[in-house]
Amino acid sequence: MARIFAVTRHELTELATLRASDEGHGHIHHRAGTPGSGHEPVSEDFMRRVASALHEPAEVLIAGPAQAKQAFKAYLAAKMPALSQRVVAVEALNHANDGELHDFARRFFYRIHRMRG
Repeated sequence: MARIFAVTRHELTELATLRASDEGHGHIHHRAGTPGSGHEPVSEDFMRRVASALHEPAEVLIAGPAQAKQAFKAYLAAKMPALSQRVVAVEALNHANDGELHDFARRFFYRIHRMRG
């Protein structure tokens, strides 16, 4: 699942929630004797839908648990380089509620803007 938010100093507004088409079928576990991690890669169609839902952001912070965030960053670099240039960071953030997410994003963008002057 991907959730897209607009962040300001005072509020967090959810713009979209997108679910992968295979979501809800459980985790894919590694079986003994099989090569690889046993995990399915993130669907390119899903990443395309997430990128399309971003519209024209000034800055993008990709945050969340697991490896999907790195796969999304690589997808943007390969398929949508103009949007990829707007990614300011990829950060680990484990299962945050909306208040924690807003606080994290607000502090993150405050630091970025302060560093830029």
